[in-house]
Amino acid sequence: MKKTFVTALAIIFIFSTAIVALALDSMVTAPISKVDTMIDKNGAEYVRVIITEDRALNGVKYQTEVLVMVFGAQVEDAKGLKAGDTLKAICNGREYKGKLSYTALKILK
Repeated sequence: MKKTFVTALAIIFIFSTAIVALALDSMVTAPISKVDTMIDKNGAEYVRVIITEDRALNGVKYQTEVLVMVFGAQVEDAKGLKAGDTLKAICNGREYKGKLSYTALKILK
């Protein structure tokens, strides 16, 4: 019984540290390709911003478009953005099926 409890506790500890490691915030500064203001199914506005990021893989440099979603109190600041501007924001990044996307936590002026 004690061995099972210790094993379960160890597994919980390992998964909790992995979750913390994945939830890091970062500063994103990139040119904006497109900005769309949308309304969700509950009638709340949100802004979808597409940015262009420079990346490198095995010494090959390339650009890719990345989605930045803006919700809640940050929507008013994001509505003033337009294509050609530079986005400066503190974002929470996540990867889904190999594609990186961000959720803006704070739009910086």
